[in-house]
Amino acid sequence: MKRLLIILSSFLALSAIGQQQEQYSMYMMNNYLVNPAEGGTEDFVDLKLSYRTQWVGLEGAPRTFYLSGHTPVGKRVSENKELKQMAFHGVGGAIISDQIGPHSIMTVKGSYAYHLPVTNDLILSVGAFAGIKQYRTNQAELDPGDGVSYSADPTLNNLKTSLAPDMSLGIWGYAKKYYFGVSTFQILNNKVKTTTIDNPEDEGTLSMHHWVTGGYLFKVDSVWNLVPSIVFKYASPAPMTVDLNFKVNYDDKYWVGVSYRSQDAVLAMVGATFKGFVDVGYSYDFTTSNIKTTSSGSHEIFVGLRLPNHVHKPAPAQFW
Repeated sequence: MKRLLIILSSFLALSAIGQQQEQYSMYMMNNYLVNPAEGGTEDFVDLKLSYRTQWVGLEGAPRTFYLSGHTPVGKRVSENKELKQMAFHGVGGAIISDQIGPHSIMTVKGSYAYHLPVTNDLILSVGAFAGIKQYRTNQAELDPGDGVSYSADPTLNNLKTSLAPDMSLGIWGYAKKYYFGVSTFQILNNKVKTTTIDNPEDEGTLSMHHWVTGGYLFKVDSVWNLVPSIVFKYASPAPMTVDLNFKVNYDDKYWVGVSYRSQDAVLAMVGATFKGFVDVGYSYDFTTSNIKTTSSGSHEIFVGLRLPNHVHKPAPAQFW
């Protein structure tokens, strides 16, 4: 069993159909992570901190931490609603740590986005992430379970490290009641040296990952909002997956949500906004795939800060 789990974690780390991109449950509360063109949509500096532990109870299961932030530059809102808003920019960055069994992936990247109002309501933006990924394998943890381990060989360095440049592109559209976006990650298709049980110097390929997403705001009355959204994710040669999300928001302060991730899990989410500038959220994944026999589910928490605390309403991207 131990050998099987270690091989699984190695496979997830760098195989062409594995979890090369981080898994998030509450990405809709931080769409910036899944589309660089979303950076700068807010009227404030948007900071987010999150921790996720996936498939609790399964040895070597993924654990993810991120810190992200983005802000508009040169954004001016006219008091005259008849005038179309001028174009502006968005800048930001993120640090992401993903631990999968003996493998760890550290990503550091910055972003730029250009926002162009096309009507008095709709704004389109294009953006890019650029940064670097560091892959590390702790060979001391690659113990096949038959009495032999890499750590027993004094000629091997137990830590194997590989660096690769990384780039992502995105298009984002948003208005007061809807948003939509398309993004592609790992567009450089870099080769990365890794370590597996069968081959201590294996080479993996960073496959492109594609996201298509959209959501709509239904106002029930002055305090209740309903927000359904959908996400399509695809990374060849794996099959496409679909996320169906639904959120109920009360007075822009408290919310609950549910999500269905095809072939994987059903999610329950809850969150709140305090004083208009502190966001908190928690999600739990009820695993539906075969892995549920060894996993008790997944947990994710996040904390967000809106700096400075502007008195006007949040930008459209925040309505999820």
